[in-house]
Amino acid sequence: MITENTNETLRQWIKLEHSRLHRVEEWPESANKDVVLASVHATLNRLEHANGDLAIPCTVCASRRVKSNVVEFPCRTRGLSLVTMPAA
Repeated sequence: MITENTNETLRQWIKLEHSRLHRVEEWPESANKDVVLASVHATLNRLEHANGDLAIPCTVCASRRVKSNVVEFPCRTRGLSLVTMPAA
């Protein structure tokens, strides 16, 4: 049986892991960063899946775009000729 005290402890743990996640994301790329991120994600998945009703919205995660729109400009090289001249 999960008590209110247990729920609060789990909420605090989830918040702590989210804070840890966002701090580690700022680290420079390295093998250590990859391992710590994997650990944080595993912990968050375990906590959130085991206690689905305790999902806590993270303002940082919620503010991120799910998908970024990339606009590609058409290539202008078609029809243009490149004129090269000797340097000297």
